[in-house]
Amino acid sequence: MNITSPPAATIAAAAQGDLKALDEILVQIQPGVFNLAIRMLGNRDDAADAAQEILLKVVTHLGTFKGESAFSTWVFRIARNQVLNAITRSKESPEVSLDAMQERLQQGLDYGESLRPWGREGESLTPEDKLAARQVALGCTQNMLMAVDREHRLVYLLDTVFGLSSREAGLVLDISPAAYRQRLARVKTKLETFAQATCGLASKSARCQCEKQLPALDAQQSLPVGRPAGRGLMAIHRAEADEAAKNLDALLRVGEAAAIFRAHPRYQAPESMRAAIRSVLTAEGLWTQKGPPQ
Repeated sequence: MNITSPPAATIAAAAQGDLKALDEILVQIQPGVFNLAIRMLGNRDDAADAAQEILLKVVTHLGTFKGESAFSTWVFRIARNQVLNAITRSKESPEVSLDAMQERLQQGLDYGESLRPWGREGESLTPEDKLAARQVALGCTQNMLMAVDREHRLVYLLDTVFGLSSREAGLVLDISPAAYRQRLARVKTKLETFAQATCGLASKSARCQCEKQLPALDAQQSLPVGRPAGRGLMAIHRAEADEAAKNLDALLRVGEAAAIFRAHPRYQAPESMRAAIRSVLTAEGLWTQKGPPQ
């Protein structure tokens, strides 16, 4: 899911107006850009808007890439500016906080307990129940990220999800590797402490299990993670939910809270995104079949 660097020859050809090379770059970087945007912003529509802006900036500024760092680092830097400043459709704070999440999760558990025996544990879960539980897992763990400010959220994602070294991440954020490691330590402590104490995916001793939140959903209450049903990451594709289930099964064996954040699937960017980018470039006269205007 990382943002990878195309061959230097492809970058050079795209900068000279080769549409095939341009498409190759978009194909290669679009998945990583979209997944960064969706993990940063927590909503598909917001992520699609941000990713399109990032990709447009990449292709319209290829001539400014001097090769002083890896191409992927250059793309991450462009993405950083966009996701840190993007205007979203819903407020991130104080709507989402770890304290508010803990309270809502407890309310969901208490409601389920009040209905016992509610007959949904273990093998009694229907396929629809299992899909709903996966949706809860994705939405809840995403909202853990949304409970920290954007700068620290990006710090955490660059390490935990995208696997950048402290040197690479420092270049993306314009800070020293040592400063990056300090910020990373702070946000890791905050998120992992909460997850270990609260989330059954991160710790077997934690009380909350995703399926135990389903009675509250059935009662048409607000989602225990603080977002109404059908919003944001809850609008996931079944294939994404299935991939998330496999990821969780594999990653949670390592006994690390960060595994729940890595277990999210590769979210599927809208298929029309690349076509829309080319349409915008053509309409604005920034790109033609012969290449960019001179």
